[in-house]
Amino acid sequence: MNDAVNEKQGYVPFDIKDSYYAGAGEVIKQEFKLLAEKRENFDKDKLKGVALSGGGIRSASFCLGVMQVLARENKLKKFEYLSTVSGGGYIGGSLSWMWSGIWRQNRPRATEQACTREFGTGQSDFPFGCGERNSSAPDQDMNRDQASLMRYLRQHGEYLVPGKGISFLSFLSVVLRSVTMGLVTLLVLASWFFHVLHMTPVFNEFFTGVSYMLFAGCAVFVAYLFCLLCYGVLVMLARGNHAQSYNFRRRWEIFIKWPLIISLFLLFIGATDSLRALIEARALEVGGVAAFAGSMIAWFSQRAKVSSILKFVPRVAVIYAGVTLMFLGLFMLSDQIAFMIVSSSETDAGNADMKLLAMHTLVVAFILVMAWLVPINKVSIHRYYRDRLMETFMPDVCDILHQGDSFVATAANETGVHALKDTLSGDIPYHIINTNIVLVESGIAKFRGRGGDNFILSPCYSGSNATGWRRTEVFAGGSITLPTAVAISGAAANPDAGVAGKGITINPLVSTLMSIFNLRLGYWCVNPDWRIQPDQHANPNYLIPGFWGSLGRSEINETSPYVQLSDGGHFENLAMYELLRRRCKLIICCDGEQDSDFAFESLANVIEKVRVDLGITIDIDADDLVDLKYSVNEQGEIKYAKSGYLVSDIKYPDGDGQLVYIKTTLPHELPGDVVGYRSKHPDFPDETTADQFFDETQMEAYRMLGKHIASAVVKDTSINW
Repeated sequence: MNDAVNEKQGYVPFDIKDSYYAGAGEVIKQEFKLLAEKRENFDKDKLKGVALSGGGIRSASFCLGVMQVLARENKLKKFEYLSTVSGGGYIGGSLSWMWSGIWRQNRPRATEQACTREFGTGQSDFPFGCGERNSSAPDQDMNRDQASLMRYLRQHGEYLVPGKGISFLSFLSVVLRSVTMGLVTLLVLASWFFHVLHMTPVFNEFFTGVSYMLFAGCAVFVAYLFCLLCYGVLVMLARGNHAQSYNFRRRWEIFIKWPLIISLFLLFIGATDSLRALIEARALEVGGVAAFAGSMIAWFSQRAKVSSILKFVPRVAVIYAGVTLMFLGLFMLSDQIAFMIVSSSETDAGNADMKLLAMHTLVVAFILVMAWLVPINKVSIHRYYRDRLMETFMPDVCDILHQGDSFVATAANETGVHALKDTLSGDIPYHIINTNIVLVESGIAKFRGRGGDNFILSPCYSGSNATGWRRTEVFAGGSITLPTAVAISGAAANPDAGVAGKGITINPLVSTLMSIFNLRLGYWCVNPDWRIQPDQHANPNYLIPGFWGSLGRSEINETSPYVQLSDGGHFENLAMYELLRRRCKLIICCDGEQDSDFAFESLANVIEKVRVDLGITIDIDADDLVDLKYSVNEQGEIKYAKSGYLVSDIKYPDGDGQLVYIKTTLPHELPGDVVGYRSKHPDFPDETTADQFFDETQMEAYRMLGKHIASAVVKDTSINW
């Protein structure tokens, strides 16, 4: 390893010898150096961090209430780190944007009065204030600017459909654009494939009435079975040398799956063609209905309860059936299109068939060239999601302060994550945005089993254990903006990724379908490792790694030139992992995720991961967790929780720390509007994360719940503030 080259490239590899910081020692040392320059009396042995969990707009609202109380009591300024994931990143990104002051520098629509407001972490300058009132008149503890920003946020809880010309139909159009692009690409390529087959004499003449592909599939499958029978004989021949025998068995077991895969593919194509020939007159209609029905079956079975489908059929089997039916329909459509093209040719004209094939080939070439030129991240749903988050949580602040509203977010659109390093000052915490790097085909068992690794986007460095870290101003050519980072961190729906590495979207068949149609909120970017991807300005395109990445699944690993980043909750949804790695002595964890059964899966997940990876244990009394449960009895009365938070010990290898775990639950003496909202919405405070369309009342209920619980936290004398 050439350290001089690494330094020039701004690259820090994973240090296997660094057990204290789990391989990220150099990255963390650079953070400490920056914090020491910016903060008085900085002590790396007394670090404090706030972690804001995933959970969409629900978590953002709840976490805002907690942060307002920490600011009101002058506690927030004591924290060196702010770590966010997914929905917690909405409000975390918003605060970092307000604190940075960059919004004052680049305003395309300058106001007559200079925008000189500066925001901080105290009661008087916290961006959203600490008051409670909904009216336009500010509270005694909320000045005019704070009230304006808080009012703007309340009124934009439906951030995906904010109005001003952008409606649900706009969102639907973006989704349909992705689906249509993928559908057209798939149909054109597949129909060309079938066109070539139909132009093959053997396909049309030698096997009259029997699909050539079906016959070929059967032949390969018979050969596959023959190879299996021969395996025993071959093992006997290799038994003289144990090492050779073992190596032979390994090579054989790696190879033998491919004849099966090829035979199944040929059989599927052959069956498609045979079925199309059988119902030729209705092939287009049947193919279209099959594709649509298959997609609906897969979608419904993913969302519905097992009991509402078929109690005796596993849900995954129904999803497999739905996706297979959809592919069957799409290939039947492609086959029929190819057959119609061939049938329309003038067979007595000599070369008419070849002319049609040449024209079809030109169309395919045009599609491939366009797919090569189109940047995949700019035509996926990610782009729409990112822009809507940016407009709500990182708007042009001066427009709000002077006009009461903002219609665009031009300044944040150009602000890289690395720019926060230059604006960090005083008591502003260092922001770590957590994402997940998708590694379902990794050569390392730990990453492959988890489906990924924690990938940070922060002012100093961006990267992961799997890839190493790159200086953020160098990584991806410095193109990762703050809104983009927040959107990646909240990219809940993405192929090959699921919460804690689990879920139906991990399924290869479902993931392939999602990738073909570019149904992703995540982000393709270059690998931070300069040895693998020397060109950090390279732009991932729709064809490679996009369309081809769905087929060449072996590239979804840490050695690929391009990597996929998705929701940080796909690795760890409480944003505590990196704070624990940095040995923070006090961690305030705000858990606003949906957990109606109080299974505490995300808490269990991070406890397991930090114990295995970092040698850190977190002691939590299970009885206290059980006490946090609440329900509604037959009379409809609320059974309140014993407490809205827990204080537990963190056992580091070289000392102890404290975890304050704040949970969305219903403790005693709730504000009247929260109780009123709960009476009309029995799922509160665990309404579905699919609801990303909060009105003012709903947002306020979660914010006030966060404030209520945090108000008890700041009075707890057992916490080492």
